[in-house]
Amino acid sequence: MSFKVIDNPDFKKFRKQSGFSNAQFKRLAGLFSRGATEKVFYDIAVDVDFDTGTCAFTYFRTNSYVPYLQFVIRRVGPQTDMYEVYKEGRGRIARSGLFERAFARIEEEVDSLM
Repeated sequence: MSFKVIDNPDFKKFRKQSGFSNAQFKRLAGLFSRGATEKVFYDIAVDVDFDTGTCAFTYFRTNSYVPYLQFVIRRVGPQTDMYEVYKEGRGRIARSGLFERAFARIEEEVDSLM
């Protein structure tokens, strides 16, 4: 018995892409690297909860591990993700359905620390 995979390239071309990509992960990790180089960040934590469909990048400024900035990716629909940015003492400072908008906001916050 043999199995044959049938591939339909048109399905891949027209299907709406959803989810968190490797390139987006690298951009958030790169943001931490820039902050760590300038000694404004101490550590980063990445928490993934598959049951609730969330992923959180938490940036820490000190070794007391009080979250300073947090970037949350939340699955809100079958093909829809919501990106949120939280800041210590202020709560949610950005929310968008587009990664670029939320990333620009967290990047502004990091740039203001340097």
